[in-house]
Amino acid sequence: MEKLEAILSSKLLPMSQKLQRNKVLAALMEGFIRTSPITLGIAFITIVGNFPIPGWTDYLTKIGIFQHVEAITNGATGVFALYVVYSLAYSYAKQLGSNERNSAIISLASFIMLMPQTIATTVMQDGQAVEQTIGALKLDFLGGQGLFIGMLTALLVTRFYAFLSKKNIMIKLPDSVPPMVTQSLAPVFVVTIIFVLVFIIRVLFGLTASGSIFQFFIDVVNAPLNSLVASPLSIIIIMEVLAVLWFFGIHNAVLQGPLGAISMTMVVSNIAAYQQGQELPYLVPSVIYMGMYAAGFMGFVTFFMIRSKSAKMKQLGKLSFIPSIFNITEPIMFGMPIILNPLFFIPQVFTQLIAGFVTWGLVTTILPINLNPTMSLLPWTTPTFIKMPFSGGVNYTILMVICMLIGIVMWYPFLKIADKKEYELELESEKMKAQETEAEMIAEEIQA
Repeated sequence: MEKLEAILSSKLLPMSQKLQRNKVLAALMEGFIRTSPITLGIAFITIVGNFPIPGWTDYLTKIGIFQHVEAITNGATGVFALYVVYSLAYSYAKQLGSNERNSAIISLASFIMLMPQTIATTVMQDGQAVEQTIGALKLDFLGGQGLFIGMLTALLVTRFYAFLSKKNIMIKLPDSVPPMVTQSLAPVFVVTIIFVLVFIIRVLFGLTASGSIFQFFIDVVNAPLNSLVASPLSIIIIMEVLAVLWFFGIHNAVLQGPLGAISMTMVVSNIAAYQQGQELPYLVPSVIYMGMYAAGFMGFVTFFMIRSKSAKMKQLGKLSFIPSIFNITEPIMFGMPIILNPLFFIPQVFTQLIAGFVTWGLVTTILPINLNPTMSLLPWTTPTFIKMPFSGGVNYTILMVICMLIGIVMWYPFLKIADKKEYELELESEKMKAQETEAEMIAEEIQA
């Protein structure tokens, strides 16, 4: 393992550091890190509100609490794209030497301008259900489904704002005007140009069958997967696509169409056959899905982070450990960040792929599984190490351990490299602070 770490450190770390000096990547990493307090802050409420006890959410709904849990969750992750747009635009503007606040607020406005602003709904009129269109923003596009478009909007608008700001088309105001007023009014022409371009983009995508850039992107991503049926290979393909897209900041919600259709087909069909004492029609695909899910379990990642030398990684590991146990991965994905971090590309993209094929081979040869598909109805926050043993007994537990070991082997060397890098940066920062303190003390003695 030490030899592998040395090879990776010598080959991968320099390349990663070079890529991270890129202004776009640096802004992406900083922008995501700045949003981590939001995902960490709601973790406790999300876990309690969705605690994996049968009937718990029904009870909370009955006493009128669950709607408030959902409100807190939607106020954070449900509109998470808004926070990312602002934070990313701010960070990128700082990299470009442009006005951070102007770039952030203009990017946020552009993002909302591109969004569909009407929703078809059903209302009761004179005792009859009538379809009606109301003015509203769709929560899906404000959250996971709009995250990638939000990232693009923040980067492109900020870059264009910085470019136009240097072309001397700002309004010149007298020096007597307060700086806050000057900064607000000076870029009026620049903002007008940006909003005209946003208007053109909105119109062009409105002419497509999708109706908006958001739906167009979802349709394009979903198109290759919509024709897939529930099979071992299709599950591996979809789970791998999810891992790749998640690395690039595209939330799993984008693929909820094909993934939802396939997963529901497997769950409903398997439960129906199980209740009738028949062979499960989607046994192998279901087992592969959970095997890959186990390999992607982030609990061991946060555990290794807690044991790291770097203060940053250690503290983030402590904060993310409990959420990761309950399958809440956003704190670690955005806090490290793992998203768009070149150092973590290999474990993020290939871990579940390897586990998928290993699971496929084991379950069809030496490790047959007797699956209880009703356990798939447990809440999504049910820890993997509880759900799998209850779903398939000893063999399923053995498979879970094997898949988790694959995850550990894949992640551990890269976490060690990241820890070494962060620890060196922290030592360098402490050294610089000590030198500054010493210089200040010498200056004070000279003045005295």
